[in-house]
Parts: sequence; C-alpha cells; structure tokens
Amino acid sequence: MAHLKVLTPGESNLSDLLGPLPTEEELLEESIEDPTEARARLVLRRRVEEEVRLVTHNNIVLPPTLLDQVADHIFDLSKDEPCGLRGCVIMVVYADPAIGEQHLVQVKADKNMPSTHLLVLRLKADPASWYTKMARIFRSLGGKRHMIVSPKYDLFKKTFYD
Repeated sequence: MAHLKVLTPGESNLSDLLGPLPTEEELLEESIEDPTEARARLVLRRRVEEEVRLVTHNNIVLPPTLLDQVADHIFDLSKDEPCGLRGCVIMVVYADPAIGEQHLVQVKADKNMPSTHLLVLRLKADPASWYTKMARIFRSLGGKRHMIVSPKYDLFKKTFYD
C-alpha cells in the first residue's frame, strides 16, 4: 500500500515534503538510454552472431564481449548516415596470418531500406590464446580446425554516396 503524506499549511513546507532537489552533477550521472536503441543493438548483435556461426558451421570461438563492443561501434558509426543503422551493410572478414583474409558473411541491417554505407568488420585471429594452443594439440589428434577470434578488431566505413 502506498504511503500518503498530506501537506498542511503552517506545519511544513514543500521542500520538506519533497526532499532536496538533485544537483546538476547527479543529473549528468544518470544516463537514459532509448529502449529502441538498446533493442536495435541487441538484434544487430544476434543477427551478426547467427550469420557468422551459420557460415563457419559453429567452428568459431568469439570473446564474450566482442560482439557487444562491435554492435556499439556500428551503431555509433551509423548515426550520421541518411538512413542510420537501417541503411547499413556489414561485411564480416576473418583475418588469419596462416590462411589470409577470408570473407565470412554479409549482413544487411534492413532488407527493405536502400543501402547507404558499408561497414567492413575485420575479426583477427588470436594465435597467443590458450584455446588456440589447445586447439593445435587436438587438431593434431584429428580434431576440427576452430577459428579463434582476438578481442581486437578493425571496423572500416565506406559510404555509397559523396
């Protein structure tokens, strides 16, 4: 049940009832994120991950927060574009010094929107991780080759207009 306090004249003033007003620093600390932007980031992250896993037959190992960082970076790069994120085409490339660059997948953010810009996401191999070293041992025993992705990536933007 809600607590109700009635303000009577002469007993207390409004500032006593409401409490102290927030300072300017407290207001700046609060970050209000648009729920549609958060949902767009999540959908974009899931689509890229699903497409990459489908193409690689689930033989790719991604760092846990990599795709969240990539989605935020893609969203920031797409803000200034005429169609925003909806006009984006994302090309995912895997760069491994042993096999070279390999085109994995191309994801269009919105199939009904004209494409205004291309973002090339270059995922890099991580030869120094413990998982890579273990994968080499298992591969020598007859296991499958896994693509181990580094937490570092490159993201390039190319516009289709000038």
